[in-house]
Amino acid sequence: MINNNSPIPKYIQIANHLRLIANEFGNEGKQKFLTDDELIKMFGVSRMTIRQAVQVLVEEGLLTREQGKGTFIAKREKLETDIEKLDTFFKGWYFKNFRVQLLCRGIVSCPENIATKLGIKPGEEVVQIKRLRLSENLPIVIDNRYLLKTFGEQITDEELTSYSFSHIFLRKFNLVFSEGQLEIEAILANEEISTVLGVPVGSPILYRNSELKVESYGCVLAGDSCYRGDKYKYKSFLHAD
Repeated sequence: MINNNSPIPKYIQIANHLRLIANEFGNEGKQKFLTDDELIKMFGVSRMTIRQAVQVLVEEGLLTREQGKGTFIAKREKLETDIEKLDTFFKGWYFKNFRVQLLCRGIVSCPENIATKLGIKPGEEVVQIKRLRLSENLPIVIDNRYLLKTFGEQITDEELTSYSFSHIFLRKFNLVFSEGQLEIEAILANEEISTVLGVPVGSPILYRNSELKVESYGCVLAGDSCYRGDKYKYKSFLHAD
């Protein structure tokens, strides 16, 4: 379970395992977590290493420590977005205590399904950008986008960790998205999603496939997003005519 040859510190490796265990407890309110003694026996490491690992999850807000009582699962409310706002480009991207981590960016050969949306030939070079969105230090969303090189090469890392693409295109290129297409479906987390979002394999994921267009260029970016199903939900208000 612990790789002694890994450059990743043991307490970080353990924290990654504990995150999966904690998420399996669900979100039913205050629940007692495993004790330090149980974790020491489980991982075969020192008490100090266990305390460091648990503290990582405490700082993420996933666990709480109560002196003399033990460690508990922290109840977290799901993040909400009005489903009617899916038709806008600026709302629904920023969360409470929000930050963005850039996972990767680079020039790649465009996949065939993306090339069709961008109106280019499969294999033509595009800029791929993958970002992780976090709320209160908890991983919530993986965004994976492919952009036309005309735009993608001009966007800085700082801009990618500070703004949505809607804001970037408006502020940097003076272009406004005029049309978009969005598909939503429920899927189960594979190993990659599990590792990045810190959820068990097979956990419910809200998968969004999207493309955005500007009037002067047509479709300029396309890709998908994976939302944690246990931390995010849509709502809608219905009105009688």
